[in-house]
Amino acid sequence: MEFIDLHVEDPSLASPAGDIGWARVVSPIPISSPTLCQEAKKRARESIILVSGDPSILRNASECWEVDLVSPLEDHSSPDFMHYKNSGLDYQIARNCAERGIALELNISKILYSHGRKRAQIMARMSQNIQICRDTGCDIVITSGASDLYTLRSPRDLLAIGVLLGMAPAEAKAALTSVPARILKRLHDRNDPAVILKGLRVLRGPHLKRKYHGWY
Repeated sequence: MEFIDLHVEDPSLASPAGDIGWARVVSPIPISSPTLCQEAKKRARESIILVSGDPSILRNASECWEVDLVSPLEDHSSPDFMHYKNSGLDYQIARNCAERGIALELNISKILYSHGRKRAQIMARMSQNIQICRDTGCDIVITSGASDLYTLRSPRDLLAIGVLLGMAPAEAKAALTSVPARILKRLHDRNDPAVILKGLRVLRGPHLKRKYHGWY
């Protein structure tokens, strides 16, 4: 399987990323506005759609078929709750994402840019989100979030961090290979006029004009 990083801030990092083992890197379209569903529908054919924000924003995003990735704010400054972490993700959001094929992003740059107690807090929240996704069947992708050469990491590094956060080796590998490949397939289907509905493709017929149905 090919390793795919779905979140690289600088597209010019594609060449050095290839030198350290990445088959493909992607710069997603970040959206966090109150009208995120409408904006996602307008830009869904350009690249994958990434929504980052607090639980209310993620809840709206989890109900939008055109969103591909959600990224909780594990690095926020609010205190954790008594019996569980304030990780930015809850079971309802995760279930909605699982139903619509939206994946949770684990952005490793949040760990790299933090230190001490803050880093431990972020990692604990990510670990809780992994368990929530495991319970609800929500897919996970691990990304570097790299903005320069200094934050670019190899697939082996991200795989190791995924295992450190509590993922099984097979889960961590899928988060870098098969799940990102599925997300890119969604993007391809959005640009394919022969795809009418999820699982329904026109094999023969006249020239087709793409229409949005909100199913991706």
